[in-house]
Amino acid sequence: MNMTTELEETYDFQYPEIYKQLAENKMLDWGEAGPDWHLTVFPQLKKNPPLLLFGYDIEIWDDPQLVRAFIEEMSDEEDYRNIHPDYQFVPFAKNGAGDLYAFQFDLQNNGEIPITLIPHDDEEAEVLAGNLQDFIFRQLLEAVTEIDEDAMFYEDDEEDLKQNLYHQLKTHEPYLKPSQVAILKNIYQRDIFEYTYKVPNGRTFEAEGLVTFDEVAEIINKEIAFDQLNKKFNYTKC
Repeated sequence: MNMTTELEETYDFQYPEIYKQLAENKMLDWGEAGPDWHLTVFPQLKKNPPLLLFGYDIEIWDDPQLVRAFIEEMSDEEDYRNIHPDYQFVPFAKNGAGDLYAFQFDLQNNGEIPITLIPHDDEEAEVLAGNLQDFIFRQLLEAVTEIDEDAMFYEDDEEDLKQNLYHQLKTHEPYLKPSQVAILKNIYQRDIFEYTYKVPNGRTFEAEGLVTFDEVAEIINKEIAFDQLNKKFNYTKC
């Protein structure tokens, strides 16, 4: 029994087909974690990048025990997240801060399962995309809004950056819409440029990237729009 089938049968849900395809094609496998991962595993992965290796602050899980542990914790009445039982979350990744990316099954509509960010230190969750395909596209866009020398895909110079991005797009293209692939290819042809952006409190910051935050927002609203997009809600029992 594979990972997805085991979890589906245990917790009575159905992963979207695209996720099953990713699992079957080993796209969820980031290699064995460890202190030497960047030196021993990463050089091989970057040749054929697995899911969102160069995404926007994300770590994909391929360990069913890890997914099971979080499902059990999130349904525990003593869990610090205090999640309301009306919300049906199945996490599949996390970011560097420990926030969870999860399928939200209670919002499922005609087989489309939205992706929601569940913060570890806030009671407000946010719906990021209407399905996994659109979430992948959003991640690939947001990954190139701010680029610095510490970015995993930057390495030595801009030539390496472009090579890594195109390698990733090649492995991800089967899971994206043709229009999404075309948008990413167009952006990847650009040179890195400097721009200024403003945050909600009015402060401005400088950044370098292949696309601005404002342009990404425009693309997202046009290409992956649905009625719950960017909706924030209190996911706790309080």
